[in-house]
Amino acid sequence: MRKLILFVMVVTLLLASTAFAFGEAVDSDLAGKSIGLVNAGPDDYYYKLFDVYEALAKDMGWEVTVLNSEYSPEKEISNVQDLIIKGVDAIVVITANVYSAGQAAKIANEAGVPIFFVVGRPDEESTGGRVDGHVGFSYYNCGYMNGEWIAKNYPNAKVVTIDGMYGQGTAEAHAQGIQDALDDYNTGIEAVSVGSGEWQRTKAIPVAQDLLASGREFDIVYVMNEEMTAGVLQVFEEQGIVPGKDKIILTTNGKEEGIEWIKAGKVAATAPDPPSLCAHLSFQQVVRYFKGEPFERLLTVYSDLITEENVDSAIPWKKDAYFAGVEADKFQYDLAYYEAKMRERESK
Repeated sequence: MRKLILFVMVVTLLLASTAFAFGEAVDSDLAGKSIGLVNAGPDDYYYKLFDVYEALAKDMGWEVTVLNSEYSPEKEISNVQDLIIKGVDAIVVITANVYSAGQAAKIANEAGVPIFFVVGRPDEESTGGRVDGHVGFSYYNCGYMNGEWIAKNYPNAKVVTIDGMYGQGTAEAHAQGIQDALDDYNTGIEAVSVGSGEWQRTKAIPVAQDLLASGREFDIVYVMNEEMTAGVLQVFEEQGIVPGKDKIILTTNGKEEGIEWIKAGKVAATAPDPPSLCAHLSFQQVVRYFKGEPFERLLTVYSDLITEENVDSAIPWKKDAYFAGVEADKFQYDLAYYEAKMRERESK
């Protein structure tokens, strides 16, 4: 009997510590909340983001409804409308399009339902839709850091880019960032886009195949995410091109697979934008909103480029590994820390 009691006590303590590790102690005043998560489409990044988000919300005792827009602006708007009819207490959106995001925000505003965005967000001035909170990495900074790496290491290189999906604002920010860095360092390099892989491995493959078939000369390819990078690596290896030797690959994400590529010398650098952290910070915004506590409404998260020198600093993407890192206090995950970091960065 004593062993049974001891076992129950241990399990209880473990569960309590896990809840605390998720970053928010369970608050009885917030129990019973319901939130709707609207995913932009079938993308590994988005799935991992909402995987963490859903775990956090359920840990708080919230009801969670997840809908997918399949990259359709019209479906994104209808998904938001459906969640409003369902009576959720808050909506969190990964947008498929900045215009539809604005329309979705306006609809939620008119219904009095708080709406939060992660990754991309609408232009409030042009669309008239106000967001109650937003968390996104500086995708401009992701492009800029990679461009800066090129300028410092290969100032005479020929550079091409394989882009993400246009219209969300994210790919456009990457492109502007890399070119601005090359210009700021007076390299004279133009980063030439050779097409969009729409953030997907399978769609990046024909772009990479066409690049090689075109005979275009290039030394470095900046692939705007690691899911597309996997497709590019496949094509290069099928064509007998040795990544890291014959051609240099730069990318963005810092997920587990990408970190292994850096360790193996296949990828030179990646700009980390872990969806796990993005989800956790946005979740903390929603909690503060429900509690009536202040927070930076529009949060830009700044990261540092990962190369072979600092490869062990990457924040895990996968849910279990991420929460294990949180519990072990291996990295910063507190909203206040990133709010202060943004204010410091943008005051310079």
